Amino acid sequence: MEISKELLIKDLKEFNSIDKLFLFFTSAQGDAEYCEEAKQCYKELKWNQSPFYDVINSFWITFSYAMHLKYPEEYPIAEAGNVKIYKNHYKKYDSFPEKYFKNPKARNRVTALCNEYTDMKELAELCHTVANFMPCPQGFNSAKGLLSDVRDYFPLMIDKIQECVDEGLNLKYSNTSEEVDNETIKEWHSFFIENQEKYCLSMYYKIEDKKIVGNPFFKGQNLSHPYPTNNDELKMCLETIKKNINNRADLLFDKYSKGLKSNK
Repeated sequence: MEISKELLIKDLKEFNSIDKLFLFFTSAQGDAEYCEEAKQCYKELKWNQSPFYDVINSFWITFSYAMHLKYPEEYPIAEAGNVKIYKNHYKKYDSFPEKYFKNPKARNRVTALCNEYTDMKELAELCHTVANFMPCPQGFNSAKGLLSDVRDYFPLMIDKIQECVDEGLNLKYSNTSEEVDNETIKEWHSFFIENQEKYCLSMYYKIEDKKIVGNPFFKGQNLSHPYPTNNDELKMCLETIKKNINNRADLLFDKYSKGLKSNK
């Protein structure tokens, strides 16, 4: 396999519409970051030594808050983030993607949302691409998705790790007794310092005096204000995510190309 910029931003679900994204969410298909084509790219990029990977920017979380912002009474936000639940564990309730296919009103709501926020369609296409995947420490992706003050936003997870390191605290999951011990958090901290350049992650966080600092997706985003709550914040969040994925694809391709030349 030869890496190209187009390959790095290729939708690995083999489809790119909102319809097909929701089909992916309701299917039994495994996580896209572990599909065979992704693994082949990891081998070329020399990432294949890692057994664990994460989707950097979730489509679902920002889509959820966008639906809540546009239709606040119809789509309330639960503690975990929702409009959801896309992998539904409660048989008597349809997940939102299931409702989307059965209920014309839900479908029309999504169509109107995507017409208003056109970057939402692009995020659906860029979500499951190698440029939006990264190697990560074991357990990192679960914590990023479950913490109520992180809400699956990578820069906020960076800030959360630094906060735990600074205060010597374990990382406690929201509404459960589970936690990640501080020694493990320190290992995660070291991982992101040591691998920022290797995995081309500089658009998501900076390193200052051995501290990691997340680069917010919109003005004012922080652990106390994790998700967009107005139109301007949502537009900026979508625009920043889209730009970061494309910029990272450029960096990855440049790094890969230089590696090829140096090996000749």
